[in-house]
Amino acid sequence: MPVPGQSGPPTHPFSDVRPAERAALGELTRAFPPELIDQVLLDCGRVEQRSRLLPARVVVYFVLAMGMFAERGYPDVARLLVNDLERERWWPHGRQVPTAAAIGRARLRLGPEPLRRLFQQTCPPPAASTTDAWYRGRRLVALDGTILDVPDTPPNAAHFGRSLGSGVRTSPRTPARAHRSTLEEPVSYPQARVSALVECGTNAALAADVGPLSTHERALAEAIYPTLTRDMLVLADRGTTDPATWQAARAGGADLLWQVPGHLRLPLTARLADGSHLTRPATASDPTDSAAPGVPLVPTDRGRARACPAQVRVIDYTLDTDRRNAPPHRLLTSILDPAAAPAADLAARYAQQSRSGAALDHLTPPHPARTLRSRHPDGIEQEIFALLLLHRAFPASPGAAPTAPVPPAVQLVSEPR
Repeated sequence: MPVPGQSGPPTHPFSDVRPAERAALGELTRAFPPELIDQVLLDCGRVEQRSRLLPARVVVYFVLAMGMFAERGYPDVARLLVNDLERERWWPHGRQVPTAAAIGRARLRLGPEPLRRLFQQTCPPPAASTTDAWYRGRRLVALDGTILDVPDTPPNAAHFGRSLGSGVRTSPRTPARAHRSTLEEPVSYPQARVSALVECGTNAALAADVGPLSTHERALAEAIYPTLTRDMLVLADRGTTDPATWQAARAGGADLLWQVPGHLRLPLTARLADGSHLTRPATASDPTDSAAPGVPLVPTDRGRARACPAQVRVIDYTLDTDRRNAPPHRLLTSILDPAAAPAADLAARYAQQSRSGAALDHLTPPHPARTLRSRHPDGIEQEIFALLLLHRAFPASPGAAPTAPVPPAVQLVSEPR
């Protein structure tokens, strides 16, 4: 795991800066103009009272450059950045390249808030060039999450925590490989959890939050729900029937299309013409003390009822790639009118997004090789938001462009559980 000053190839002189690297840094300052960076720093209260070798504006550019040149260590990134800034009028000419220690101190002074605020203030407009991002006038977005290894330092371990082994643990970076661990053996590195709202078709992150491993993905998503708007259809592969969560996600008027376990038994009452079903509302005589009036109940396989979102439409379907005798997939949607969104269309759209791969793959190898290198939690958060910003600003970079998935073959299940 790289640490400041110990990663990447030997330091290069300015004359050896590759043209592609020079061009990339030029694109960086065009995508994030100095005036924008200064306004973000002003909003965050990071305007400095005295001149420093590393002004806050330069530190922001340095963190972004770290994401662009993941294979280079701190000194190389600093030399590349200083070489490029020599062409800027606001940069004092002849200023020396800062040391790794000076960079580390400057990043601690900066904190994570400027990168987070920059991410929020540069949210892109809805995509207009891809049909994968739209469905019948609704903007298709998806809730996604991932877990990232971070350097094993005492501050990172104390803040983010470690996962305890339980039989076979599969690394989120390398799903095909797993290693054995005991029930109480921690994994090698602390881990950070990331939750994001991404635009389907482009995989651009529209909103995101970072937290410790112990924070559940649904808890992180609560900070994202206020960004959901009336024109959105929100997909989620780890949906929930919790009424408070469902209502929070719908508070802004967005419609939901969430996958829930296929074995979950639901109180279905009406079969619609498109093959989907409606749930029934709860009544005062229902055997539960947790449901509010008008909230359907979901009996579990153990016979215990629990609350479900306000009346929903249920879609059960299978795919041509499912193994034999596999249970059907189950979706819940807030769109109750089948004429507005036929069940087969919704199932196909959801399956297509699922086949397109995880939207946050660009945070982890091999898209491209990403290694978070900060030794402090604030630096880790800086890096994560920098990577999200870069992926959004340069979607055509190698490994970033999403590949078009093969359209799935969907078969609706007419007699669900």
